[in-house]
Amino acid sequence: MNPSPGTKIVVLLLVLAAILLFAGCTQPATAPAGTPSPTATTSSTTPTPAVASVNETLKMELAGIAATFAGEINGSTLVTAYHEGPNSTAYEEVLGQLKEFRSSDSRIKFVYTLAQQDGTVWFVVDSHYGLPEASQYLEVYTDAAPELMTPVTAPIGAGPYTDRWGTFYSGYAPVQTGENAPVFLIGVDMEA
Repeated sequence: MNPSPGTKIVVLLLVLAAILLFAGCTQPATAPAGTPSPTATTSSTTPTPAVASVNETLKMELAGIAATFAGEINGSTLVTAYHEGPNSTAYEEVLGQLKEFRSSDSRIKFVYTLAQQDGTVWFVVDSHYGLPEASQYLEVYTDAAPELMTPVTAPIGAGPYTDRWGTFYSGYAPVQTGENAPVFLIGVDMEA
């Protein structure tokens, strides 16, 4: 017995309807059209597991980038730049390296060095030195990421957090200087 073409179409429509129903692509017949049924929501401050995973991956990547940059900076030159300021050869040398680091990845917004001691963090050299959006030499970083409130002894990621320059994910890594205080860091920011 051969089914008629009309029967084939009915069977195909029933199979398609079953697939859509089981896939969750239709609303039950009892729900009025256009009325959303209640769904579970997550708090805006609690990221979903997928978002949290992406955030952690980005923070780990930034921590790695910061560690690479920190390994390329001459610690004694950074200490000299810290003591002698923007008009020194050491400052210019560190500034040149930070500009190179920033241009190495188009996603990087800011690269800078920080000094950290007794819960206070301040800027030393900023790759944007001389531009309006730059931090200032020895400016206290009052709205730093919470991760910077304790001494950074290994590469870390932070974010998203907001400061006066915007909302960022950041990576921080200590620079080997041979000195215990202050702790010197490289910071790398990507906009969130």
